[in-house]
Amino acid sequence: MHKFIFFLIVFAFFSCSNPSENYDNSKISISDTVGANLKYAKGFNIIYHNNYKILKVFNPWQGARNIQYEYILSDKPKKVPKKYSKYQIIKTPVKKVICLSTTHIAFIDFIDETKSITGVSNIKFINNKKVNKLYQQNKIVEVGNDQNLNYELIISLKPDLIIAYGVDNKSVSYINKLKEFGIPVIINAEYLEHEPLAKAEWVKFIAAFYNKRDLANKKFDKIISEYNTLKHITDTITNRPTVITGLPWKDTWYVPGGKSFAAKFLFDAGANYMFSDDTSRESLALDIESVFAKAQKAVFWINTGAANKISDIVSVDSRLNNFSAYKNKMIFNNNAITNQYGGDDYWESGIVNPQIILKDLIRIFHPQIFPDYNLYYYKKIN
Repeated sequence: MHKFIFFLIVFAFFSCSNPSENYDNSKISISDTVGANLKYAKGFNIIYHNNYKILKVFNPWQGARNIQYEYILSDKPKKVPKKYSKYQIIKTPVKKVICLSTTHIAFIDFIDETKSITGVSNIKFINNKKVNKLYQQNKIVEVGNDQNLNYELIISLKPDLIIAYGVDNKSVSYINKLKEFGIPVIINAEYLEHEPLAKAEWVKFIAAFYNKRDLANKKFDKIISEYNTLKHITDTITNRPTVITGLPWKDTWYVPGGKSFAAKFLFDAGANYMFSDDTSRESLALDIESVFAKAQKAVFWINTGAANKISDIVSVDSRLNNFSAYKNKMIFNNNAITNQYGGDDYWESGIVNPQIILKDLIRIFHPQIFPDYNLYYYKKIN
């Protein structure tokens, strides 16, 4: 697994709200969805009231079941009904925010609030030029990562909000630490969505803390339009080239499940993913021999970790030179925009640009459709 992806996965999460243990996705009432205007995302909901709004996050880490977190947002916290007093009430709009994942930065930048970021985790993996400039100007500081957060520094920043990331239920232990300091912390769980547009729609979740609902809706609707226009181009394509993804890691090859986010991208781009018959939404851990038997003759090979040249492929395992895509040099990697430390912008700004990723993929699989288009997040590996 690429080291940068590893860092994305292991960011710990915190929450200053109370979890409800009896959550059932099928029991959301119609009234709960009024005003949410959500089209794709399944992991959160927003309920609007006159003087406040309620944000709900559902099952926010892998393997979570019947878990719900609620956050109360209000410009006038004193007008929030007393029945919500047990929940963390966050005053909006927030002005000083700490981000523990690069995707949080992309969402905030999308709604033009980058200057609100005062702290980040793993600055060296961040591509956003504005954030890096603010860091150089000492207007943003690094607060540590995972189990090595600098709590003293975080307290000194006096943030209005920390946007964190859930990995598993073990991360709950961090909640009490931040509760002691009274710092509002919320969990952003976009990575669990199974469609590109669903992940991008989490910008509405972030926008709620800035009172930028209208801007987020407007810009997201534009993404929907552009994405679906591209998708419709491939709807009638019958010649769908076969595709394999990834590289083995320590004798295990993790490939996206057939109903996963990555598989959805490939289908929408007019490709035939070699594991599309699988019904899983999670990654499949396979041995190299199994992938070889299934995908040796795949026409294309994409998302090959940190590979920048074709020799990087066989350095992982010499047997990989037997793949047809390797022999024909039909390998494309999603690391066209990386910094000196390996921070990959595909995993950062790509979250709010699924339409650009889709166009890249269509250009790769069907070059005749956009002959003059230059790849953005992808590059060919030679």
